[in-house]
Amino acid sequence: MSVPADIGGVLARPGTSSRTGPAAVTGPAAVTGRALRAAAIVLVMTVTSLASLSTAGPAGAAPKSAAQVPRTTGHGYWLDGRDGGIFSFGAAQFYGSTGALHLQRPVVGITPTPDRRGYWLVASDGGIFAFGDAGFYGSIPGIGLAPAGSGVMPSLNRPIVGMVPSVDGGGYFMVASDGGVFAFGDAQFEGSCPGVGGCGGEGEVVLPDASGHGYWLVTINGRVHNFGDAPNYGEPGRKPVLISGAARTPSGRGYWILYRDGVVFRYGNAANYGSLAAGATHGYDIATAIFPTAASDGYWITTAAGAVYNFGHAPYLGSMAGHRLNGAIISAVGW
Repeated sequence: MSVPADIGGVLARPGTSSRTGPAAVTGPAAVTGRALRAAAIVLVMTVTSLASLSTAGPAGAAPKSAAQVPRTTGHGYWLDGRDGGIFSFGAAQFYGSTGALHLQRPVVGITPTPDRRGYWLVASDGGIFAFGDAGFYGSIPGIGLAPAGSGVMPSLNRPIVGMVPSVDGGGYFMVASDGGVFAFGDAQFEGSCPGVGGCGGEGEVVLPDASGHGYWLVTINGRVHNFGDAPNYGEPGRKPVLISGAARTPSGRGYWILYRDGVVFRYGNAANYGSLAAGATHGYDIATAIFPTAASDGYWITTAAGAVYNFGHAPYLGSMAGHRLNGAIISAVGW
């Protein structure tokens, strides 16, 4: 059963800071077509977990010594494990996690609220978990669609691979591996890959532009597609290594694209602060996320094993390198 391209819905009311939407414990994965805005039952969850800090880890292209203690500054970041475990560093506060829950589908991303007093987690079935002051604006399970590949109808076509907030944080976008984009709250849907006949590769990241009326969709093989009023700043194109992440500049007028081997490409007003040194990643320990400082004067790169590398004026605040993890670090955000 396919989902009608013109399916609509009503805006979901924001949840309170201690609430989440229908979790990945109960729902779906990725779709094609128009944005879906839907109301959903908000489930109250109390989750407790410990976010541990490490004092040793890499910085730039070279690891820091164990004796070097991370600086406590106005900067902070969160690392997100595939099991939903959250690790907080610097000024980033811990607001909860799904690490203690049995999830139907794994967590695939973390997104902070604009004031950094909360965050959303998204699972590959489109389940949303809101912590701190993050509002709940809807989820894929909330519209009654089962996970991709579940055999339950109606279901989504492909799994969700990530999410980002709208410009003002009053909503969020999800992107599926087929390039389907889903907009909730005040996030404005401007198109998706299935709607234009495909994007030549699996979707990996969606990035809103400065206006809130457009976004870029980055595919796993280096293509960048602009929708709405998002300008075309360029793309790296196909390379032997796949893309693992991307981040827009704080001004929304440029972006960085990260490959699994830690190589970074920049476009628009994104500055060049460097890439990981050759050999910094290996095997399953790939580069997984890139995220800039609030001033756009540096960025951090994380790896699956929990290492954090800092570039430009981004300070090193700690990592999970050398710690036993229940799930690989699959995303990270900070300022």
